Amino acid sequence: MLRKSLCLVLSALLILTCFTACGEVKGSDAGLVFPIDRDPEYLDPQIISFAGSKNIIANCFEGLVALNENGEIVPGCAESWDYNSETLTYTFRLRKDCKWRVSIYAGPLIGLSSSQTNSLPLTAYDFDFGITRALLPETKSPVAKALYCIKNASKVNSGKTSSDKLGVRAVDDYTLEIELETADPDFLFTLLEPGCMPCNEAFFEATGGRYGLAVKYLIYNGPFYINNWVDDTSVSIRKNDYYYDSENVLPRSVYFSINNEQDTRLDKLKNNTYSVSPLTKDQSAEIAEKKKYTVVPFDSSILSLAFNCSDSVLSNKNIRRAIASSLDYAVLTEELGAPTAKGIIPDTMSIGTQRYRDIASPVAAYENSDPVALFDKGLRSLDTGKCEITILCTEENETAVRRLMQSWQAIFGIKCAIFAEVVSETDLLSRVESKDYQLALVPITYSTNTAFYALQRYTSTSSDNILGFRDKKYDSAVADIKLTQGLSESARKSAEAEKYLIDSCTMIPLYSRQIYMGLAKGVAGTYFNLTGDIAYFKHTVSK
Repeated sequence: MLRKSLCLVLSALLILTCFTACGEVKGSDAGLVFPIDRDPEYLDPQIISFAGSKNIIANCFEGLVALNENGEIVPGCAESWDYNSETLTYTFRLRKDCKWRVSIYAGPLIGLSSSQTNSLPLTAYDFDFGITRALLPETKSPVAKALYCIKNASKVNSGKTSSDKLGVRAVDDYTLEIELETADPDFLFTLLEPGCMPCNEAFFEATGGRYGLAVKYLIYNGPFYINNWVDDTSVSIRKNDYYYDSENVLPRSVYFSINNEQDTRLDKLKNNTYSVSPLTKDQSAEIAEKKKYTVVPFDSSILSLAFNCSDSVLSNKNIRRAIASSLDYAVLTEELGAPTAKGIIPDTMSIGTQRYRDIASPVAAYENSDPVALFDKGLRSLDTGKCEITILCTEENETAVRRLMQSWQAIFGIKCAIFAEVVSETDLLSRVESKDYQLALVPITYSTNTAFYALQRYTSTSSDNILGFRDKKYDSAVADIKLTQGLSESARKSAEAEKYLIDSCTMIPLYSRQIYMGLAKGVAGTYFNLTGDIAYFKHTVSK
């Protein structure tokens, strides 16, 4: 296995130094610490999907555009751009002072000596290759479908046409044209995705299929670069002096500590071991009133009752409708005490430059029918007189689930044996992601900021479809959203698609579930994307 660190002895020393320094180094030269759940398998921007990896890439790479602290699109490596609404073409003009940060270990792969590692310019060809590579079928990039608005992108991704037909073209070293097939108000936000980061073709080819697997096999163009990667322990990044705006990059380093033990994070934040950390609801409440800490909430997760529509029992719509019709919301409100969700799409999602919920009405909950009649009808079509259903949940929600089970048992009697399986949140999310469940009370979070891609997740061909839902009518409704002109009309059609999912009883959105980011005493300047799962550290200080 490729070793991700350059030297284990030096790695151990770095770990010790980092944890010591984080509490001592102050001001704009601070060493910061941020926990991630697990060790990244790879750090290839075009193929990552894990939130921890995306945090690292977001700080070590920069795209054509960037996100500022107000959640607005601003120039990144492209200093300006134009959009021709008649030809649906973006023309990006790149900065001429952008460079790749090439380490002395990576340089020899492309024939650069140690004295030449700061001489590799970033060009439009790097963005052309990066975006094209994300759409090649062999790459299997999670961002590919989000790029289907580009001319011929879906055909390239399906292997039906060659990549030279893609509507992405480097005109010269500093000019990139992207021709769209359909207008897309979310396109600039899509360009923030890791899969749209630049990739130097010569370096990629020189890695021999090992791109992103180790420090040696990556080069960087963002505010930081990876200087150490220790299996199952940490990924450390340092300020990139070759970055065009390096004088405004304030931290000296950021240390991504691997720790999936959520219970320990608050204590580590309190003693300044962690500079910034995700927190649970209870943890955030504990420090929310204390002025020395900062807690930033995000309404980016929906606690939902998710049905595995590919399950032998729950593939039956009448069984799902029966369960939905018998749902006791009073029990959930009493036990969970969370604000009612306005639909499947969280409040933080955007459509174009606006918040989706500012222009889309809340989606009505599923209308109740006779649950017993529906259940009996479902059993008859399954050619059985009874069935078993297991519901996954976390310990936090176990009491609510068991009360629901009691109400379901009273309604369906011996016709339905209902069991609860209590697992950790990490296991719950993993099981749901792999569709290893029947019914689950699960917080659903989206990896993109846009409402359209939240809905596209549940289409028949989506690899992220956790519901196992296959419906041509829904697929067509989602595809039609992309062909719609105007934000209000797009929002209306998106709300219709939301309602179709709910009426099909694929998922019952119950309550908005906030996620929280906590900043330690004296830490300021960190900002986040709209969903709160990506932290940007380039302006962070520790006072």
